[in-house]
Amino acid sequence: MAIRQVILFITGLLVATFPASGQQYLRYPFERLIRVGDRPEWADPALNDSDWDKSGSTRETGNFWVRFKVRCDSITDTYSVPGMQVISLGSYEVYWDGMLIGKNGVVGKTRQEEIPGTFLSCLPLPDSLTRHGDHVVAFRLSNHHAPRWGVGSWNLFYLEEYRLTQLIDLKLTAKIFILAGIYLMAGLYYLFLYLFRKRERVGLIFSGLCFLFFGLIAMEYLKFLYAYPYPFHYTRLLIIYGITFLLAFLVPRFLLLYFDLRYKMIWSLVSIGVLMLISLLILPGTDIASQFLAGAMWLISLFIAATAAFKKRRESQVILAVLLVAGLLNGLYHMAFRSLLFTYDITLFLSFSILVIAMMYLLAMRSREQKRAYENSLMLSARLQNELLRKHIQPHFIMNTLTSLMEWVEESPTDSVRFIEALSGEFEIFSEIADKKLIKVEQEIRLCQYHIEIMKFRKEVDYRLELQDVKMEDTIPPAVLHTLVENGISHSLPDKENRIKMILSFRETDRVRCYELKILSPTQRQGKTEDGTGFRYIKSRLTENYGNRWRLDAQPTAESWITTITIDKSVP
Repeated sequence: MAIRQVILFITGLLVATFPASGQQYLRYPFERLIRVGDRPEWADPALNDSDWDKSGSTRETGNFWVRFKVRCDSITDTYSVPGMQVISLGSYEVYWDGMLIGKNGVVGKTRQEEIPGTFLSCLPLPDSLTRHGDHVVAFRLSNHHAPRWGVGSWNLFYLEEYRLTQLIDLKLTAKIFILAGIYLMAGLYYLFLYLFRKRERVGLIFSGLCFLFFGLIAMEYLKFLYAYPYPFHYTRLLIIYGITFLLAFLVPRFLLLYFDLRYKMIWSLVSIGVLMLISLLILPGTDIASQFLAGAMWLISLFIAATAAFKKRRESQVILAVLLVAGLLNGLYHMAFRSLLFTYDITLFLSFSILVIAMMYLLAMRSREQKRAYENSLMLSARLQNELLRKHIQPHFIMNTLTSLMEWVEESPTDSVRFIEALSGEFEIFSEIADKKLIKVEQEIRLCQYHIEIMKFRKEVDYRLELQDVKMEDTIPPAVLHTLVENGISHSLPDKENRIKMILSFRETDRVRCYELKILSPTQRQGKTEDGTGFRYIKSRLTENYGNRWRLDAQPTAESWITTITIDKSVP
């Protein structure tokens, strides 16, 4: 599927997740009163609660009551079965105008007595209790199973058509999990791509981001699929916080690697430092902490994208625009739907979705460039094969070789046989390696020795090739070392003993492989051989196989001419 179609499809799902505007429900409490303790008379609607704590929350674990007023009006008349959806971090009993109308778990005086209730629950209301006017709702609660570091106790409920909100939430969850499945498949695809085809870290990081985002969606909307006990809510919040922390680190890391900016380690350390500072200043496991992590991720990513745009990296302006739009939409969405219960869930989901879409676009652009590069490499490979054969079957080489052969046949038939064997051996190897990108060094050395044997007969010069620490089982592009030897023969004059000695050495470290050809006692400087046909061939072959992870150096010394090929061993 084309990236444009993917973006349109996901955008459609994002729009589909927006809440319907026509739903009729009343949300409470707008103002709550709280008091620590446990006295039955606190359920009385006539109780004077003016001295109760108006902060509406407590971090203490134990027993406490919450009271607030509800006003029923014409909206409640439209409900065929009135009811309320309750969200509570504690077991509770709920009293409507002093009448017990429902329980969730078992309220206890101690941890052993309390049976944890579910985080989300629904209670029906008799029609007789929803007459127009103000009503007093009182919750008797215990939260002995809440951890000491947990968020403050709170309660919330919708007054609605019985189970209406749950059905709306399930429909929303179904739509979002369709998108979550897309991210799961994308994560698996890029993971397999990394394992079996392309060893690219950006692809692996994107795979991890997709898995993390799938996990984030699953944990965010678990509350609508599983009626878990309220103590698990704290564990769930920590898991969400941990996933958000990893996302907040990996998104900027992805951009750093994709745009190949300098000082990646410094960028990453700054990013980790900011995220750790947020974790120290704000209690982990709260929505506000995760919001700050997401905000920090957005700011760091925005700064990275701006830096990449300043350095004119490809696609940087696109990702910069996407980040700005994501921030703007997040702010507008929050203002437009700030009365929703799970506003943070939706804004977080929306922001990360836009970022993931942008990353998919970046990877699609990179894949397109890699495909073009691969097609160009095929054309280059075919051209190099033709150039290699043409280079060694050119009329000038053939005519001079045949002329020398006729002379040796007349003068020394025995030596002419050796000449013919060397010539046939060189052409045989050329026919074997012409269509290969890499060959064994042992085969390359045999090619060099055949060529040296031929040139001994042609020029009647004693050419010698010595090997030092050369690994015969290693691989190298075809005719690269042969071209260096050929250049040494063509551009050097023999010494007083009519001899030219060449030393081919090899050295290796954890990072590089290095081939060095030293031509001893030349009586003529070779000049700028880097601009010659031979060196252009070598550079083309090295680029074809190693990209830009190689270096070719040629320089004279007092007694020799040294040519060095250095190949970086790092994975591209």
